[in-house]
Parts: sequence; structure tokens; C-alpha cells
Amino acid sequence: MTAAPASADRRRTTLLRVATATWLLLISAVVLIDHVALSDLAEQAETRAPGAQVAVLEGRLADLAEQVQLIRRQPAAVAQARYDTEHQAVTQRLADIELALDERLVASDLRPLQDRLAHLEARQAQRPISQAAPRPPAPETPRPKPAGPSFQLLGVELRADERFLSIRPHGASALSQVRLLRVGEEKDGWRLESIEDGSATFHRAGEQLRIAVPAHQGGSR
Repeated sequence: MTAAPASADRRRTTLLRVATATWLLLISAVVLIDHVALSDLAEQAETRAPGAQVAVLEGRLADLAEQVQLIRRQPAAVAQARYDTEHQAVTQRLADIELALDERLVASDLRPLQDRLAHLEARQAQRPISQAAPRPPAPETPRPKPAGPSFQLLGVELRADERFLSIRPHGASALSQVRLLRVGEEKDGWRLESIEDGSATFHRAGEQLRIAVPAHQGGSR
């Protein structure tokens, strides 16, 4: 009577152990399958993320290339300030694109983008700049020298303690054509301002002219 219950207990214990081991194996299998599935999903995410970022960056590069083409189709000569503004905008966009590159992108993915960026930067640097040529200084119009009087100076004569300037028209030789001018009088618009030693000063229409007088002085009469 005692041997039968003991045998039944041993069988029950063995079954429990087998069931427990089977349950542990099932749980381990489920955990392993979940781990493999999660690893696959992570690898797919890491593989797709660079491709999506590359597509976005290529779209930005296409827009940037189109902008450069529009700029190149404009007239070659642009103002320096406008060139600086456009160059700064393009440079900023290039910097934004470089900052947008994710660390997960491998070198083989970045190389084509870097080449295109370098090409665009080189084309932008070759953009002709129009320098405003400085205007040449306006040539100074030489002031016309005042035309000399229509008469020649013969000398200074002293009459009654007053000095007179003897003049005669150019080309004339007759004594009757000699005229005496005192200070304040004028001839053909030329007004005698002063008589100095060796020169006489005339004034006409805002112009002043000093003329040498021959060293001849007549006596008083």
C-alpha cells in the first residue's frame, strides 16, 4: 500500500519537471524570436534613415542648383552689394545642408553630396563681380587768359606832378595817335587802376591785368 503512492508522487514530480522545462523552453523561444524581430526592425530603420535623409538633401541640392542657374542667367554685371547678399544666402544654405547630415550616413553616401557641394561652391566663387568703375575726374576747363588791350604802353610821363601813362594802338606809328591816360580813365573798356614803377595795372569786366611799362619817363610840361 505504501509503494504505490510513492511511485505516483515520483511520476507527478517528473511530469511537473518536464512541464516546467517545456514552459521555460517556450518562453525562451518567444523571447529569442522577439529579440530577432526587434533587431531586424532596428537594422531596417538604420538602413532607411540615411536613404531618406539623402533624398531630402538631394532635393535641397536640386533647389540650390536651380537657384544658381537662375543667378547665372541674369546679366553678368551685378552690383557688389547684390552679389554679396546672394553669395551669403547660398553659403548659408550650404552650411545648413552640411549641418543636416546625420552621423549615421557612411562615407560612401556623403561623398557624392560633398562633391556636388564643392562644385556649387566653385561655380558660385567664379561668379563675375561688377566693380563700379570710378568716374574719371572731370577735366578742369582752363580759364581763358584775359586778352590784352588793343594798345601798347609807351611809358610814363609826369605832368604837373601827376603821372600819366602814354599809350598807342598796336601797329600805329603816328605821334598823333599817342594818348595819355591818368589813373581812373579807361581805353576800349580797360580802366587804368594804378601806375607803379615799371608796371601799370588795368581792370576790365572783373579781370585784372598787370602790364610792364618800358623804362622811359618823360619830363613835365
